Amino acid sequence: MFERLDMIEWWAEKPICFLNRSTGKLNLVAHDNMLKTRQIPTRVTRQLIAWAPAIGWAMVLFLLSSLSDSDLSSFAFSFSFPFDDKVMHLALYSVLGGTLQFGRLSSSSGLGHWTVIGIGIIYGVSDEWHQFFVPGRNPSAADLLADATGVVLGYAFTYWLLPKLDLEVLGYRKY
Repeated sequence: MFERLDMIEWWAEKPICFLNRSTGKLNLVAHDNMLKTRQIPTRVTRQLIAWAPAIGWAMVLFLLSSLSDSDLSSFAFSFSFPFDDKVMHLALYSVLGGTLQFGRLSSSSGLGHWTVIGIGIIYGVSDEWHQFFVPGRNPSAADLLADATGVVLGYAFTYWLLPKLDLEVLGYRKY
């Protein structure tokens, strides 16, 4: 009836837990002999969930950098003030920095702050290189500086904000 089950004794209230590894279900038999089942995310699933916002936002940035200048000017977010392009780079990459910080904290991957910030900056470098191949776009050192500044600011803001919110992310880690 049951496949291979591993028995784990929990400390709180001494219930007995059976983990069915083939289905990923946790069967919790409490003292009142009621059977409760909940899904246990695997380590890989938790990592994917933790990094999904950063991966998704990187895809949005890639799609935006694939558009030519004429396509970008048709969007509602195109402004006309000095350095509007740099402000847009800063804002978009600050979201990337924030999602990278969220992924680092909620995945408990052990990556250091500067490693994750470096990943964001390297992504900005690859984005500027990608623009070299897009008609009507060109790479710019000033854009790269705005990208790097945005990553650092978004990362720092999220680093400051998450402990203040006292969130529990993915059900197992508080900041």
